[in-house]
Amino acid sequence: MFRKFLDYIFKYKGNMALVLSVVAGITTIDLILPFFSRQILNVYIPSKNSSAIINGGIIFLVLIIIYTILNFTQAYLGHIWGLRIHQDMRERAFKKLQVLPFDYFDKNKVGIILSRITSDLFVTSEMIHHGLEDVLTFLLVSVVGFILLLQINVSITLLIFAFIFMQLTATALARKHMQNIFRRAREKTSTVYAKLESSISAVRLTRAFANENRELEDFQKGAKLQEKSAKQTNFALASFSAVNNFFTLLLNIVILTISGIAVIKGKINYGDLLAYIVYFNLLMTPMKLIIRSFETIQEGWVSFIRFQELIDEPEPIKNTPNAVEVKEVKGDISFDNVTFTYESGTETVLKHFNLDIPAGKMVALVGPSGVGKTTIAQLIPRFYEITSGNIYIDKIDVRDYDLRSLRENIGYVQQDVVIFWGTIKDNIEYGKLGATDLEIVSAAKHAGIHDFIMSMPDGYNTFVGERGVKLSGGQKQRISLARIFLKNPRVLILDEATSALDNLTEAVIQENIEKLTKNRTVIVVAHRLSTIQQSDEIIVLGKEGIVESGSHNELIKNEEGHYFKLYNAQFNGFIGG
Repeated sequence: MFRKFLDYIFKYKGNMALVLSVVAGITTIDLILPFFSRQILNVYIPSKNSSAIINGGIIFLVLIIIYTILNFTQAYLGHIWGLRIHQDMRERAFKKLQVLPFDYFDKNKVGIILSRITSDLFVTSEMIHHGLEDVLTFLLVSVVGFILLLQINVSITLLIFAFIFMQLTATALARKHMQNIFRRAREKTSTVYAKLESSISAVRLTRAFANENRELEDFQKGAKLQEKSAKQTNFALASFSAVNNFFTLLLNIVILTISGIAVIKGKINYGDLLAYIVYFNLLMTPMKLIIRSFETIQEGWVSFIRFQELIDEPEPIKNTPNAVEVKEVKGDISFDNVTFTYESGTETVLKHFNLDIPAGKMVALVGPSGVGKTTIAQLIPRFYEITSGNIYIDKIDVRDYDLRSLRENIGYVQQDVVIFWGTIKDNIEYGKLGATDLEIVSAAKHAGIHDFIMSMPDGYNTFVGERGVKLSGGQKQRISLARIFLKNPRVLILDEATSALDNLTEAVIQENIEKLTKNRTVIVVAHRLSTIQQSDEIIVLGKEGIVESGSHNELIKNEEGHYFKLYNAQFNGFIGG
């Protein structure tokens, strides 16, 4: 894990070299100042050399000016270094999310995912900027200071650094325990973020049911768990800080006692005593910073581990080494002995499933919930990887196609229409990035949404709000159809595309869908049987697989069949659409 962390740091060697050079310069001045102080006390004052003292003061002033400039440079360049690493990690995380299988999103809440690529990465960058600089300063001061103090008195120096070694050993022993505490704290924080994101997204539903108090109670429960975890974290930090302060004060007493006795016995002079005290405090300054920023360092490391867990998530859906580009798709689709089980579940959704869909035909999938209708639709563009068997498009296994080009040739319209923040034009253009205005308008006309768009004050540049909140369900659905018209795929999947609409709106949109389905291979997943009566073939699914198939007219004649019972129940009002 540490090697992976170093890979991110060393990626920006130029920034790192600049920051380290500046830190080295600051540390050098820190080490020079006690040397001049010792020289003035031991040499210039006893010899009454006024000019040397004045020159020393001038040198002090110049060093302080340089020191101030270097401190500013360190703060600025350090933030730039941390920012670039932060942006690099965030971009890599976002790219990873684009290729992770749907199983990952099925198992993880959006709020938790967001916390990993926002707050976790911010804390990590803070650790890089502050923690590593403090550690580097401490190491430089320790090594150089140790050498300089050895020249004054070996025995006292060895005793001082023996105490420092004991303090560092105690810090290292506490690290593992505190890392676990901080990890639990980050997880609790992510859970609170997830609840907050969920509540904000569902604010209209909350108010519709007057459940504001329930949402507040749930949030408070999560916040209390986070508070409990934070108390454990703060207790550990307070204990850690108290122990380190004890060691620091003890070491001060040891230095004063031993150095004072050494001065009385004539083994060192007052200048050497001052040098010891200054160098010791110089050494303790970065160490105190490390102790003070230990929370940032620990949180940063835990956050980096959580980030790396995301990056290390397996990607089961990948291109094969010899993947072929999808060029001209005819649309023959075949399921050959397909078995599929969701990773997070134990029940097999499809078992030795077989189905042939001829090119240019419209096939509808019907049946009760949970029999795999949507699963079949989502396996065609490889949203999930099948457990066994094969799925062919034009007699080529979908796993042998280039994944991007495969999906570019498949249009997918789902029940829960996704509308992005932006304009109507942005949302339609999503079907074919870079499309001309003429193409976008043509697609909107085919989807029956053009007149509505032109009735808006800003036309196609009208902002739709978060998740299209300013649009009705029918308007959202037509925009999603406009995307598909713009994309113009050879294979079209309609997954409950109109089930959330009222009958009148559905009837209007159904006309647009009929335009869309011409000369394409179409798979329709539907509960409302009125929308699929014109299908070339209707596949009735049950728990055991396909239980019935045929056209509407063929199936409706069999009064003992599943389709007849579904149709009769639906149109006689026993079950809802």
